[in-house]
Amino acid sequence: MKKLLFSAQMITCTTTCGYLFATAQPAKSATFALNDGTIANTFVECINDGIALKVGQNPFDNSGWQYAIDSPNDGVTGFQIGGNVYEIYKLALRETEDSIWVAINGNMPLTGVEGTGAVDGNIGWGDLFFNFTGTDFTTASNQGSLFGVRFAGTNDSFVPQIGLYGNVTATSTTSINSGFSALQSYNQRVTNYCQGSNCGPSLGDLPADTSYFNQSQSLNTIASGQFLTNIMYLSQSELLEAGYNPNQSGGSQTIAFKFDKSGICQSGYCKSVPEPSGAIGLAAFGLIFGVNQLRKRNKA
Repeated sequence: MKKLLFSAQMITCTTTCGYLFATAQPAKSATFALNDGTIANTFVECINDGIALKVGQNPFDNSGWQYAIDSPNDGVTGFQIGGNVYEIYKLALRETEDSIWVAINGNMPLTGVEGTGAVDGNIGWGDLFFNFTGTDFTTASNQGSLFGVRFAGTNDSFVPQIGLYGNVTATSTTSINSGFSALQSYNQRVTNYCQGSNCGPSLGDLPADTSYFNQSQSLNTIASGQFLTNIMYLSQSELLEAGYNPNQSGGSQTIAFKFDKSGICQSGYCKSVPEPSGAIGLAAFGLIFGVNQLRKRNKA
């Protein structure tokens, strides 16, 4: 009787295992640039506000977005703090198989605003930086290891066209935009003149006095870099279709775009992680293990 039972179970397991091995596919791997510790940041041209997102500090949502939320009361206009045109509220990132998506929410239009103290009469966005190195911002800049995106065509970036750049160094444009010469000066202005219970300078995922930035500097723009690829601007509907969450976006402007990440991966900053498609193979292994255990019990 034991032999008959064992034979029947062996047939069932062998048939199932054969099916699993026949249908199992070789394990695939997904390549990610936005790995834990990667930092993205942007400031306005006058350093009247800024925001940074540190990958891994907050969880990605079900649609693959990660969000950094900045204080809504740390934008500076003269001695008035909070809620003004320089206020930044949120930075969001999403990564797909071939691209990185970016959404920045604030009150500053893509084309900037009239700035009577600016040399060109316009104060707008600085550039967006990505640091994959694990070092602080100034070190990565000095080494030409940053990536940068010029996304605002009216700003004072030192690279000629909108797009993603590699081998990037950073510089400051605050002196020609009637801005703060040092991040610590911005922090002090907010601390001294902000009113209300939730006042204080913030940089999203990083504290305002973070050592990641040299507090005596105001680096906000690409100084030099190698052009890698264009960016594609995204509409509000495209963002929503991609699962972007507009909540906690108190600003009147959402600037969104995506770009091909292959240039980042070719520089060695992407990591490959096996996808869970190997689960079928694991199931087959489990069945074989079960058959072996069954054989031992029937021999007993």
